[in-house]
Amino acid sequence: MILRIERRDVERELADCRQAVIGSGLGRLLAEVDPGDFGTTALNLGMLDAVSQALATAAALLRLPQAEGLGRMAAGQLFVEEAADRLAALGAAGEPPETAGLALRDYQELAQAGAREALDFLLKDAASFARFYQRHPDAGRRLKRDAEALRCMGSYFRLAGRLLCRLYPPAPDAEVETPRLRLRGGKASAVRLEEPSALLPVTFDDVVGNAELVKSGSRLARDVAGFDLKAGENPKKIRNQILFVLGTPGCGKTVTAHAVGNYFLDLCRKSSIPSRVRVIRRTDWASSYQNQSASRLLEIFQEEVFRFDGVCGVYWPDIDTAFAARGDSDIRQEEKANLGTIFGILDGTIGPKNGKWFMVCDANTLHMDEATLSRLSQAPITAKGPVTPEDYVKLLRDVKLRGKGPWLKVAEDEWARIGARCLKERLSGRSVDNLAGRVLTEIEDFTEPPEYFTADLEAKRKMIAELSRSVGAARVMDLISEHCRFERDAQAKEAEEKFRGRVAEIRFHLSAQRAALMRDVVREDPPGAGGLPEGPSGGASS
Repeated sequence: MILRIERRDVERELADCRQAVIGSGLGRLLAEVDPGDFGTTALNLGMLDAVSQALATAAALLRLPQAEGLGRMAAGQLFVEEAADRLAALGAAGEPPETAGLALRDYQELAQAGAREALDFLLKDAASFARFYQRHPDAGRRLKRDAEALRCMGSYFRLAGRLLCRLYPPAPDAEVETPRLRLRGGKASAVRLEEPSALLPVTFDDVVGNAELVKSGSRLARDVAGFDLKAGENPKKIRNQILFVLGTPGCGKTVTAHAVGNYFLDLCRKSSIPSRVRVIRRTDWASSYQNQSASRLLEIFQEEVFRFDGVCGVYWPDIDTAFAARGDSDIRQEEKANLGTIFGILDGTIGPKNGKWFMVCDANTLHMDEATLSRLSQAPITAKGPVTPEDYVKLLRDVKLRGKGPWLKVAEDEWARIGARCLKERLSGRSVDNLAGRVLTEIEDFTEPPEYFTADLEAKRKMIAELSRSVGAARVMDLISEHCRFERDAQAKEAEEKFRGRVAEIRFHLSAQRAALMRDVVREDPPGAGGLPEGPSGGASS
């Protein structure tokens, strides 16, 4: 029997469980240990959230009708294992010594308690455990910092897990699965979050130019793939696990990063190494809910990258958009939280430097302040895309129009002229992709016969090959001219709109200044202005 607890089940219990954590006095205790600069610390809040989430998970289990027979053992064990695991993600120490344990004689009340009462007992006991060390007779063992309180709390929940296994013999056929853990026979293991890598189906054969990024990315992928999972360390000392790539839109940095990710996965697959590549999407960090996006972003890295039981790669496209709000005077608290998390990942203060994961992130511009740049551990790699006529020929003919050679009636010297024209016009990789799409449309510009729509795939491909039209060098040159003319017209239109907008803005400010000036003139007029002039005695002059 497998009991599954969904995230929505936990969310329904969270408000009440947070109140229970507040009522236990744990928050006040942690604030007394380390009040920080504002009454508590971020780590203290992280501990309280970890315990609240764990308690809500156990409470959600008790709501399931199938859990009635499991009782105290499953709920209590789930609470302490979830709490220990979440605290470990914050930096708590590992397993306490095998000789350490909680005395059974002190927990007879727990042995007789019901399932819900057992959870309340464990929560209050965790606070009492921390309070004992806060006021320990030996001053050297008293808790003085939030990091020490974290180790203390982590140790308690590990010890409580051992205690519950002695109090309640686990049911061997019962299995509980949460969004984070799988609990079976009293033993917890991390849930492997399997999901599509969201990578484009590209390889290094699809990349033109960007040789430095290909070289650095493939080397980093090989180094991380060499992590020894049994020993828990990487034999290579990887100085930097993050590649920062800078390039203009359309230079091919995205396709190159995806090719690095696929190379990494293919390398691990051939060697039977558990692996994944996580693509960070804008929706992962641009939530509209206050403080939710930063928490979600941190959760993604902690649970799906750092704690993954294999090697992991991360691709974060357009990371510069996450810095866009940094210079705003009215930056929201949400954006500040996002920036703090991002900076922590970039400068290595968030995440282990163990050579078990790597990240490739790219940006279109480097318009960042000095504090942002200081977070980057190395100079950005520049992705230039195609830079020679040969590069453009390879990108257009060999990559974008791959397999269409028989219908391209273009000699080698004509291809050289096409490549030189593309270089002269400074076409981006995106422009070449658009150009290839127009060439392909012309090749396959035919009317399908009636039998085409009922034929199988192979028959349709055969018909396409027979009915496709040839395209020569002159037509390719014409398409380049049409594309460049369209681009120039679009740029001119954009520039004109910007100019008109600027003119309207200037007129608005001039009008505002004129109105303000007139208002000031009216205010400075003497009393009675516009009426009869006053005489020496204040009356009307004759």
